[in-house]
Amino acid sequence: MPSTGIVHTEAIVLRTIDYSETSRIVTLFTNELGKTGVMAKGARAARSRFGSTLQPMNRISAVIHVRPGRELQILSETSHVDHHPTLKADLARVESGIRLIELVNALLPDGEPNPPVFALLTACLTALDQTPDRAGNIWPFFQMRIATLLGFGPSFEREAVGGLDAPFGFLDLHSGRISEHVQEGGTPIRAKRTTLRSFAILSRAEMSDVLRLELSAAETSEVSQLVRSYVQHHVEESYPTRSARVFAQFRDTDAL
Repeated sequence: MPSTGIVHTEAIVLRTIDYSETSRIVTLFTNELGKTGVMAKGARAARSRFGSTLQPMNRISAVIHVRPGRELQILSETSHVDHHPTLKADLARVESGIRLIELVNALLPDGEPNPPVFALLTACLTALDQTPDRAGNIWPFFQMRIATLLGFGPSFEREAVGGLDAPFGFLDLHSGRISEHVQEGGTPIRAKRTTLRSFAILSRAEMSDVLRLELSAAETSEVSQLVRSYVQHHVEESYPTRSARVFAQFRDTDAL
């Protein structure tokens, strides 16, 4: 955290909580300060100077009054950089976007800038808003890429993935190794060869290549479960599930 002063920074809104009749507590992921809680005084007022900028997933320009040691910093000004209108018009994309920011909020500590993660989150929210196809690939890609940036990415060899001949293989959840046989001392999980190859692509490929990866609904479900198992193994109870449960209820209601 910088010394006392005014910080101008780009930020992504992670969470908002109503506070009093007129204000909100907002969790921002900022490029300059990392994850930061701020008080937005007057944000609930009818003619708030913050307007609609403080909605989750918005990318904004923010002016924050910082005083080290204060639990909440003071947010004084905001303006839109990108509010992702296309993303917010599609329920599946909204779900992915909410899960992106939920994961960042759960895994990143307060007050520690992380420009690579900020750039990743910005790119993935932009892709969710702009890509016409295969937006469902972004959420598992994001999980694997943030795992790498936070130091627990998988360590498989490309040759091991390309050399899979059997219909099924194994992913070691601890190391990320991929093999045809169970490795001693690991935490293996069995998966289809095609699922393991998709997992490898999501782990190592650039997003432009990931957005060209064609997966059926069943394949998407299988690789997403494998990605979740891997990440959850490493972060344990920190893995957030609230938004997944909420959107599952939406889908169940729509199916009635």
